[in-house]
Amino acid sequence: MKIDYTAEQRALQPLLNAANINSASFLATDYLNHYNEIIMLLEMVPDMPDLVEDTYDWAPKSYAQHFIDSGFKDTDLAVEAFEIAPNAFKAPFQDIQAELDTVISATVQGLKAVNVLDRGLSEQAAQLIRNRVEQTQGLLAKLNQIIHGLSKIHTTDAGEVTSQEPENASDTKSQADIDALFD
Repeated sequence: MKIDYTAEQRALQPLLNAANINSASFLATDYLNHYNEIIMLLEMVPDMPDLVEDTYDWAPKSYAQHFIDSGFKDTDLAVEAFEIAPNAFKAPFQDIQAELDTVISATVQGLKAVNVLDRGLSEQAAQLIRNRVEQTQGLLAKLNQIIHGLSKIHTTDAGEVTSQEPENASDTKSQADIDALFD
């Protein structure tokens, strides 16, 4: 399948690369910064549980809200490009974004619920956090690939686009499963 860019998309494409926005997907890697910090913090929590409080303020942000809050030089362009991004890229991007938000939010909520600072972390809980970090890193890599026009979307040299089936992500444990590890 070939992506047929609309006239509006074609008019915007020349501006995108200069703004560090991919001209094929209309997406910017700067959005990944929203996830990078929380993943890095979660990665350190099993070895330094006192950092857990630094994770508590994280909340999902929409693509547009990230750019509005970030001070990105071309915020308006990034938001406009996302609004008209080709669905072949935008739809899988939003699917993985939603999955990342769910996994990270559940992990942070689990950490809040069990009061890690007072109770500490069992080895099982620390391993669960490590597993979640690994899962989120994999999802973040997929998001990065979509931003660059790869992964679920494959563009051939002829400009044809084919969808690829996503790899199955690790099973996400329920909040009850997480809470049980801390008891």
